[in-house]
Amino acid sequence: MHFTIQEFSLRTGLPPSKLRYYDKKGLLEPSTRLENGYRAYTPDQVHLAKLIDSLRQADIAIKDIKRYCDANGLEKKTMLEQWKNDLDRRMEAIIAARKYVGGIKAENTHTLLLSKWEKGKNLVWQKFEAERIPHPFKQYFSIAKERFSGQVVSEFVYVRTEAITSNKIIGEIGFEVDTNFSTVDSENIRLERIPPSLFAVLENCRADDAFLCFSYIQVVIRYGFEPADNKLERYRNIAAESYDYFIPIVK
Repeated sequence: MHFTIQEFSLRTGLPPSKLRYYDKKGLLEPSTRLENGYRAYTPDQVHLAKLIDSLRQADIAIKDIKRYCDANGLEKKTMLEQWKNDLDRRMEAIIAARKYVGGIKAENTHTLLLSKWEKGKNLVWQKFEAERIPHPFKQYFSIAKERFSGQVVSEFVYVRTEAITSNKIIGEIGFEVDTNFSTVDSENIRLERIPPSLFAVLENCRADDAFLCFSYIQVVIRYGFEPADNKLERYRNIAAESYDYFIPIVK
């Protein structure tokens, strides 16, 4: 038993134009061609057509749907789990975006910004201990960068504070490196892969700003953000006096 494309359209609820599109993309090829060259489908393709269209409605990419249709049972389970995780992250990003828009004040031109790292980054971190003074780690920027000479792929310098005592600050200085970076055997050096992430960003912060901590707390309260990880300071280069404060909100 075969259905013409019109009959199949009535059975599936999908317009003929969409069926032709899925055929063109190699997702749902007709079971056969009639003598007149028209497409013909079988009853067992009805559910497949509805499933393909449902996955498209869930915003799954065509190439991924095709892989899913060709996969075995175990591969399908793995793909479904990955899709669920991806959708969870996208939902978190939408919720964060809603909070961000809700926190903006139209009369305030200097507002918090959002920055999304579409691709992950490889950061190599080196630990330092400094005196508790403004901009405590700047004196070590050149030293830290020279240690990875030829392997750093960006001018940016990252700083992450780990602990503060009465007179000392312990933290890490980081640089972006490529995937071929060879780790150095040292307890003070580590390589971290930061996945694609969404950050709230406070621009042009200064290390001697006594109200920076207060500003950060106010941002978290005002926008309702829950930081997903430790905050990052990002300097434009080793000579920069100010930095952008990156607050991860979706990872």
